Amino acid sequence: MKTAFLASLVLGNLLFPTETDPETLTFPIIGISPSDVINQYESPLSAYGAGHRGIDLPVELGTEVISPASGKVFFVGQVGYRNTITIEFGSSMKATIEPVCSELSVGSFVAMGDPIGTVCEPEPYYKWHCEITCLHFGTRTALGYFSPLAIIGGLPTSRLVPLGT
Repeated sequence: MKTAFLASLVLGNLLFPTETDPETLTFPIIGISPSDVINQYESPLSAYGAGHRGIDLPVELGTEVISPASGKVFFVGQVGYRNTITIEFGSSMKATIEPVCSELSVGSFVAMGDPIGTVCEPEPYYKWHCEITCLHFGTRTALGYFSPLAIIGGLPTSRLVPLGT
């Protein structure tokens, strides 16, 4: 069995995994690639500040969602008018996907690629933040949120901006 190692650099509330087993995480939708991401991860400036704590992937309602990692179901339920599932993987990482309707229960083991549910319609009060139907895919550790692309690959290129702009 492969063991995932995570070397971290923490800047503010950002956690950047710098080394991990490449089989630790994959996209929760078959056929998706980094170029398909609709909305990128945006770090909040504070623990409770605005930001986008994950990435958004284009999907259609009813699309099968697969487990992005091998691990156990940590949470299944509704958060903010949408059904959510969280998979705990590695030593202490979590992947959260929404809106996903799932029949799985907390504590169930899932292997990477196992079906875990389908993209489902959120409650009528939920306001979609994508122009098309999308699936939100976020990752975190006890130290904070980070982009799933930090493990999967495909992070956008960083650009330095001069001070005062």
